[in-house]
Amino acid sequence: MQTDHIATAFGRVLREQRETRGISQEDLALSADVDRSFVSQMERGIRQPTLTTLVKLCKALGVAPSTIIGRMERLLD
Repeated sequence: MQTDHIATAFGRVLREQRETRGISQEDLALSADVDRSFVSQMERGIRQPTLTTLVKLCKALGVAPSTIIGRMERLLD
């Protein structure tokens, strides 16, 4: 499994979760204490979060990290 596929799948799931909740990239970034450009880069599959950042993003989205990982797994199958 290539790293770029993982990053792309994560970005897709992150964007889906954010849009489902009607949250802008800016609002997500503020809530998760990360830069808005980092959120954009993650959603485009350019960058990947650390585990700490993943947990912060999930908390800001009101979703368990296992939900994000599970959705990614389904995309990567």
